Amino acid sequence: MKSRNILLLTATITPKSGVPNLKRVDPVVRLQDYKMALEYYLSTIDKGCDGIIFAENSNSDVSVLKDLVNEYGMTEKVEFISVDGLDYPPSYDRGYGEFKLIDYAMEHSKLIQEHQSVRTVVWKCTGRYMIKNLPKFIQYQPSSFDIYCNCRNYPKRWVDTYLIAWTPQAYQIAFKEVYDRLKLNVPGVPPKAAAEEMLRGHLDLWLRDLKIVQRLKATPEIEGARAADNKGYSTDSQWKFHLRSAAHKVFPWLWV
Repeated sequence: MKSRNILLLTATITPKSGVPNLKRVDPVVRLQDYKMALEYYLSTIDKGCDGIIFAENSNSDVSVLKDLVNEYGMTEKVEFISVDGLDYPPSYDRGYGEFKLIDYAMEHSKLIQEHQSVRTVVWKCTGRYMIKNLPKFIQYQPSSFDIYCNCRNYPKRWVDTYLIAWTPQAYQIAFKEVYDRLKLNVPGVPPKAAAEEMLRGHLDLWLRDLKIVQRLKATPEIEGARAADNKGYSTDSQWKFHLRSAAHKVFPWLWV
C-alpha cells in the first residue's frame, strides 16, 4: 500500500542560555541554518516527500521561512507550527525539548490529522541538517514497519535521533510523552545517560509489540553544522560516514 510521507523538521531558533553542550546559539546563524535546510527539503516535495511540517519551539519569527515557501509556491504543502515551548529548565537538555515539541506537532498538525484514513509515515529530521539522500530512504523504505530507525551497539547502545520514521499510530504507543523520561541533570536524581541511549532502551521495550526496523538501509549523508561544536558534518565527519557506509555493506551485523 502506498504511503503518504510527511517530513517533520524540528527547530529551536532562539535557544535559552544554559543548555548543556550547545555552542551554536546565535539565533541569526541558526535561522540561516534552518533556511538552507528548508530550501533543500522543498526540492524533495513530490519526489517522495508529500509535505513538510516545520515545528519550532522558541516562538521565534519564522516569516523569512514562510516567505521562502511562498516563493517556491509550496504553501499548501508546508505547515508551520510555532509554540512557546521552552518552559522547562535548560539543563534538561535538547532531547527532552525536542520530543516535547514533537508531541505537540503530532497532536496539532493538520497535515497528519486531516489524512488519518491513509497510511502516513512521518520522517522526523533535525531541522538544521540536510539529509542529502533522504529521497532514497523514502523510496526504498521497508515495505512494512511501525518505527524505522538506526540503532548502534558500538561504542554505545544508541539510537540516532537526527532521522527516525514512524506511523502516527506507533508514535502514540511508543513515543507519546517519552520526553519526560529523557530529562537530564535533574537535582537530586542520579545522572542519566544521553537521550539517545535512554531512547534506545525505551525502544527495546516495544520490540515484541511493534514492528521496529532497527537499522536504516544506508548511511545518511548529512550536511550542516553540529550544534555541540559548530563543526560541519560534510567536512569533519567524512571519515565516519565512509567507515559506517563500508561497515554497513561488509559487516551488516556490526552496528556502529
